[in-house]
Amino acid sequence: MIRHLILFTLFHLVLLGVSALNNDIFNELEPNSHFRSSPKNILFAVTVGGSSHHSWVMRVLDELDCRGHNITYATTDDSLRFSRQREHIKTVSIGPSQLHDPRLTSRKMGHPMSFDLLEDILDIMGDHYPTNYHALVDVIERNAIDAVICDHVSYPCFDAAKKTNRPFLVSMMVNEAPEDHLPYINRNNFMMMDGNSQHMTYSRRFYEAFIYPMEAMWHLGPALWRLKQKLEALDIPPFENRWGNSIKLVNNLYGIDEPRPTGPLVEHVGPIYNDHFDALTPEFASFLDTHQRVVYVAFGQHAQSNDDQESTRVLQMLLNNYEAGVLDGFIWSATKGTPLPDHVTTSSGIQYRLNSTEFTNIGKIVSWAPQAGILQHPSVVTFISHSGLMSLYEAIYQGKRILGYPLLTDQFANANKLARAGVALWLSLSEDRLDVDRMTEKLRRVVEDKDGVLQQAVNRYQALFQIHGRVGVDRAANIVEEVLYTADSHGHLPHRHDIARNLSFLKRNNYDLYLGLLSFFVLLVLLLRLIIQFVLPSSSKPKLKIQ
Repeated sequence: MIRHLILFTLFHLVLLGVSALNNDIFNELEPNSHFRSSPKNILFAVTVGGSSHHSWVMRVLDELDCRGHNITYATTDDSLRFSRQREHIKTVSIGPSQLHDPRLTSRKMGHPMSFDLLEDILDIMGDHYPTNYHALVDVIERNAIDAVICDHVSYPCFDAAKKTNRPFLVSMMVNEAPEDHLPYINRNNFMMMDGNSQHMTYSRRFYEAFIYPMEAMWHLGPALWRLKQKLEALDIPPFENRWGNSIKLVNNLYGIDEPRPTGPLVEHVGPIYNDHFDALTPEFASFLDTHQRVVYVAFGQHAQSNDDQESTRVLQMLLNNYEAGVLDGFIWSATKGTPLPDHVTTSSGIQYRLNSTEFTNIGKIVSWAPQAGILQHPSVVTFISHSGLMSLYEAIYQGKRILGYPLLTDQFANANKLARAGVALWLSLSEDRLDVDRMTEKLRRVVEDKDGVLQQAVNRYQALFQIHGRVGVDRAANIVEEVLYTADSHGHLPHRHDIARNLSFLKRNNYDLYLGLLSFFVLLVLLLRLIIQFVLPSSSKPKLKIQ
């Protein structure tokens, strides 16, 4: 407690010093009382998800801790590591991991995601729901939490916050805010290939709008019914709008997110990067320092090649370009369990054994790599990425050209978006990845970038990301404090509510005015008609002549 009071005082002194340096008006306007009258208690909860669900929010929590607030982090057993080096954060386990359930680990995650896998995901969520929900309610009440930050797929967190009448914010990488969901924006991460409908065919749009929902209901109906019963047993309304009164913290920005009108409860705070920087080890530094044109390959924490044939094609693409002099080395961060062949034969007929010295001088295949440090190195010229948002953020920040190799969910839309912006090329599922020659050619185009067009676009995006990346953490922390100090007794932020909530459908769209105008013209027409009927006939009657 003493530590937080000291931090609280120091933070105010720093603010005063900064304001004195930047703008003397704040000295003149210094209020007699300050809104930070006492520290607040904040909970961040995640029930499922990898590092992109945790790490960037940790940086926001660090900033809130520096402002003197008390932080609690509640998550599953497998994710406790994200706060391991943060003694200032109180960490609480809310149960075992959902990701290690045998029903998930025994299935391949593809795109579009199979209904069988989605059914398993719903059942697993239902099995863990009571444990996560009760644990979070207990954490909120025991720690006198003032506001909660819930990860966007952590549904028990929303319900626990509502049960305890606490205001909550929703953290997300992809903008899934319901109020920003317009007819031309695609948000079905399980099967979409594009973030908007601009380039979609009519048949594809029709399928995604009408056919797919019916297929999903047919296949997932029983699982949804089972989940509904479990929620009702907890006295939780199953399908209500949980986010309607909450601010959505979106770690994204226009350039990746689809530009469109946004609601007052949606805040783009991105890009906020990972909470740690992995420096190069001597082994990686030596490899990069002795090469000039290195391609880095990484498919994220949870995705990998489907089989050794796919891995073989990836290696053939790399080695073909090595033999052509396009690149002189590569590093592949292939997660544990990635299927790899014993040897690879290139288009020229040369065979490389993966355990040979000849191969290891060209390429390094490792189960883990310091991605941030590698992307920072000047020898790295291209990043072959699964197109996960955090990886894209890191690559663009360092000004690296990208060859997209999407594997899951929103990654396809991300790769498509950057390709259309001229920042990257990407390898499609159906056309490119089964043809080594096409893969080889696309990688060559990205690495060589003969006319410099790709790098010019990358440089524009690099400026965009560096500009916005400098203020993201502060901005997100400010919004959390806004919720802490301005939410009403119901946990709502009425000053951010769209005024349309208070208007009828007719008034909201000015339809009442149009109806009034239409009524005026109708009455005018009727009046003119009456005038014509009564005036014109009398004036047109023949006059009698007097004899």
